[in-house]
Amino acid sequence: MIDLGTSTVQVQAPVTYRYHLCLRDRWHLELKHRRLIVHAPPIKPSLPPAIHTDRMECLAVRGWGRGSTSSLLTELQQSLTPTLNQYAGDARHLELVRPQCRASVAEFVQLWLEREGQARITDIRVVFTDETTKQLTHQQLT
Repeated sequence: MIDLGTSTVQVQAPVTYRYHLCLRDRWHLELKHRRLIVHAPPIKPSLPPAIHTDRMECLAVRGWGRGSTSSLLTELQQSLTPTLNQYAGDARHLELVRPQCRASVAEFVQLWLEREGQARITDIRVVFTDETTKQLTHQQLT
């Protein structure tokens, strides 16, 4: 048997993931003294993620006894969006954006309350309906 080498292809590009909440989904507001606990809908990825193709770098290395790498590169490029869609909804990615989403929802609710003349609320806590009790910190629950 003769080793014909290994062909390798690689694509590298920056990606921007965006997330949203469905405003039409059910929201539950719970008032405890001057604290408002907002039970917001789950965070969802806005698909597809933005691939910055202007900064995409491709690498193709052909094994010495192998054919062209163009079909391998095409196959890899076609798998980018489905793979990134999966990453966007991955629990690890959601946990990374959760604090910023929580802050954005609290700011949104605060501005809404101020416009409605409900300035007596002094503290807003945000809980997403897809969070488990284990995910919530003591500060978010108390």
